[in-house]
Amino acid sequence: MSQEKLKILEMIENKVITPKEGSELLKAIDDKKADPKVMKKEAFKMLKIRINSSDGDRVNVQIPLEFAKIALRSRKGIPKLDQMDIDIDFDQLIDMIESGAQGKIVDIQSDDGDTVEIYIE
Repeated sequence: MSQEKLKILEMIENKVITPKEGSELLKAIDDKKADPKVMKKEAFKMLKIRINSSDGDRVNVQIPLEFAKIALRSRKGIPKLDQMDIDIDFDQLIDMIESGAQGKIVDIQSDDGDTVEIYIE
């Protein structure tokens, strides 16, 4: 049993809080642990971007998800991607990140030979 839960049970036993209040606190702790956003932060996931352009450039970027959301919202900080003729819906990408998507979420191969792969790991 977690320290938080033990503390709540002690507070109930010492009549600092009512059993009903204790129950609500215990439920809040369980809900917090089940929240995908909390779990995502605890796992410290990374956004990985691999770009291979037809002119020979290779770009590999690996950044924490929280930073990636900021970079994607600003449309800055992702090298080479803005110079390529590839259309990526950044708002949809951010939504996928926030919903807890994992693995390869973008896999693009253009007619020019450019490739873009975006992973969450």
